[in-house]
Amino acid sequence: MVDLYNNLIDNEQDGFKEFCGDIFSSLSRTDQRNAGETYLYGLLNCSGRKSIRRLAATSPGRSEQSLQQFINQSPWDHEPIRHRLMTHLVRTVRPTAWAIEEVAFPKHGHYSAAVERQYVRSLGRVANCQLAIAVTFMADDLAVPVNWRLIVPDSWGRDKERRARVRMPDHELPRPYWQYQIEVLDDMALDWGMPSAPILVDTAHRGGVETFLCALDLRRQEYLAQVSPSLVVGYQAPAPRPSGGAHTKTASAGVGAWRGPVSELIAKVKNAARDTVEWRSKEEHAVQRSQFVQVPVRTQPADTMAMPGVAAQQLLMSEWPIGRERPRGFWITNMVDRPLPELVRLAKSRHLVGASIEKFANQFGLRDHEGRTFAGWHHHVTLATAAYTFHVLDQLRSSKSGGSSGSAGSSAAPVDGPSSEGPPTRVTSRVAAYGVSGRQKSTLRPMLP
Repeated sequence: MVDLYNNLIDNEQDGFKEFCGDIFSSLSRTDQRNAGETYLYGLLNCSGRKSIRRLAATSPGRSEQSLQQFINQSPWDHEPIRHRLMTHLVRTVRPTAWAIEEVAFPKHGHYSAAVERQYVRSLGRVANCQLAIAVTFMADDLAVPVNWRLIVPDSWGRDKERRARVRMPDHELPRPYWQYQIEVLDDMALDWGMPSAPILVDTAHRGGVETFLCALDLRRQEYLAQVSPSLVVGYQAPAPRPSGGAHTKTASAGVGAWRGPVSELIAKVKNAARDTVEWRSKEEHAVQRSQFVQVPVRTQPADTMAMPGVAAQQLLMSEWPIGRERPRGFWITNMVDRPLPELVRLAKSRHLVGASIEKFANQFGLRDHEGRTFAGWHHHVTLATAAYTFHVLDQLRSSKSGGSSGSAGSSAAPVDGPSSEGPPTRVTSRVAAYGVSGRQKSTLRPMLP
């Protein structure tokens, strides 16, 4: 049976062995690497629900018990595997953005790691689930999750029984939602050499938005964040620009200095001239058109002492559909010199992420993990991500070999990403641009407010 399994891999999955050899190189034991390869092969080839029993049956040579032990009990580190997956992607396609997306994992009962009844933005209701955030690699039509954080609800901070049952590490405690987002970006920028690209994120249903954006400004990270109309911002009438300088068309609120909700500020500029922008909807495959207005603003965290020396310029961008009386979307960005059409395309591209994650989940068993441990969740999510990444890379290779000029793989330029020998100069400069040098890394997280 083992020989048959090896023949299936060699004959049906071109490059599969090489891919596994690279991403599992951090696993110290041969049996762990073999189990990882078996699990990954099962995720790629098993039809229907991808339970460990079905994966073992699809991949001869490993027992169900050995795969259970590998996923739920074996103490291997998932971070290096995720790092290698990002490296494979950025070596193939240049990222245009990194999107932070919320992902729900519905569950029955109360004893899976970090499960709780909580509000799920994508569902618009409360559900019994695990809630995670995913940082998603974006390029043209691609949206591939590469890193994850499991949100620890407040009730799990003091529940010693449930924490012990799922073997939750002592340092995994409840914390503000925005801090999970910053932590996962810090890991990628400082440890992985994440190539520079704007962060796209929806903050409309979360608190701590001002602190989160301030933390990104501290790291000199570009962003475009969808925000709630109730978010409080400050407005200062822009000073006249010197002749010959760069120009960004912004609306005037007709007041000198003002502070209040985004919705009230936009109401003050409702009669200002608006720019009409066209973009191609990748979901509907059609050209769409809307109007937008930009206003210079400042967001400010409640604890201004926590982020000293940060005074980045920001723009509020509002979409005002043609012929409608009210706006329908609000974004804040620190990319004040980017052309408006480019900002609009970035804002609209984030809608691809949710659909891509659902396709990934349905095809590669993202939500099919049956174990309850904290490490088991991370292990399964990492290997499901590896299956989807291999699938995407295989499609890109096929597109290139077929000479399809319209594909994401052939139209996007490759980027020099980090290699196994260490990050190249370009990526090292990215660490400095993220607001901290390599020597300062150990002091970064205590600076968080």
